[in-house]
Amino acid sequence: MGNISFEFLKILRGKMTRKARILLSPLKLPRQRPNAKIDIPFAHLKLSESQTIEHTDFFVDETHYYCSLNYFRLKKSRRGECTNNPGWMIVNCCKSCDDKEGYAPLLDSNVRCTRERLNATVPAWEPGSLDALFTNWAKGGKNGEYDQYEPRVISSPGKVFGAEHDGPWIMVFDSFVNDFEIEALLSGAEFGSGYQRSTDQGKIIGSSGEREKVISKTRTSSNAWCRAECENLSGVKQVTERIEKVTGVPKENYESFQILRYEEGEFYRSHHDSSGKSDKISGHRIMTVFLYLNDVEEGGETHFTKLDISVKPKKGRALIWPSVLNDDPSMFDSRMYHEAKPVVKGVKHAANHWIHQYNFVNANVWGCSGSFA
Repeated sequence: MGNISFEFLKILRGKMTRKARILLSPLKLPRQRPNAKIDIPFAHLKLSESQTIEHTDFFVDETHYYCSLNYFRLKKSRRGECTNNPGWMIVNCCKSCDDKEGYAPLLDSNVRCTRERLNATVPAWEPGSLDALFTNWAKGGKNGEYDQYEPRVISSPGKVFGAEHDGPWIMVFDSFVNDFEIEALLSGAEFGSGYQRSTDQGKIIGSSGEREKVISKTRTSSNAWCRAECENLSGVKQVTERIEKVTGVPKENYESFQILRYEEGEFYRSHHDSSGKSDKISGHRIMTVFLYLNDVEEGGETHFTKLDISVKPKKGRALIWPSVLNDDPSMFDSRMYHEAKPVVKGVKHAANHWIHQYNFVNANVWGCSGSFA
């Protein structure tokens, strides 16, 4: 359609035919199947006199558009959520924020989600960074700074540093979290919505960039996300700061703690924490830091299915593995598939940080991570 200036729009509205007036009037959407794509005419884009719109291919689920009439979500816009949670509001309630912030053009994830726009241009790892980091851990760090966490090599290339297996790096720190921090994580899991049945990400909804949540068929555990109040608990902060210091990767690259509970018989079938060559703004999940929060009477091991390596739950232990290749961190390592074995007796409590190659926090706030955390 080309550039549409504010002056042209004013003239057009003053001289339009009845048909054109209908085309530019507020949308009256018919009831239809969920997630159907709907064109939003350019009349719905907020334009200042200095703005132009390059294109008008904005789509929205009908429920997203109708949310502008939802009192609860309108109240959220008045509370400042357009600033505090812009991504969620743009995708779910764009109209409520458009009058104040002019967010309509950002409904298109191709416009909203770029690394330059989101300050996500600096990678955590370069080629060789993975080996350097795990080697440093295996040596105990400078002046033995990591010895207090009892590092142990489970697997390493060439079976060096006393590794039990020859393969990709897998390490444990047997005394990484203390009782105070464990209690903080477990109590924090009860905040907000608490534990929910685990879900997977489904297909992308329209052009919003958001993915559907679907009940997992391969994971029967329950999980809670440690956000807001939970993240502000001193014990939780201590753990994240320790991980930041030990890994050298800033916490802006972390997903919020996922806190997990496996009852007897529950499991998570073989899966990978990343895949293929990632085109997400935050890049691959390059590394997983998995914390065991209790001892399990029987079962519940983390089993690397292609390597035939199992790690038993132990209270306070951190299990760490990479998901990408040392020589090319933009590619996932296909050897790192793993599963949570069924709990045979007792309950298993755990928590994990997924660490990304690029800034995840900004991508998530602006609705560019596939979900809203």
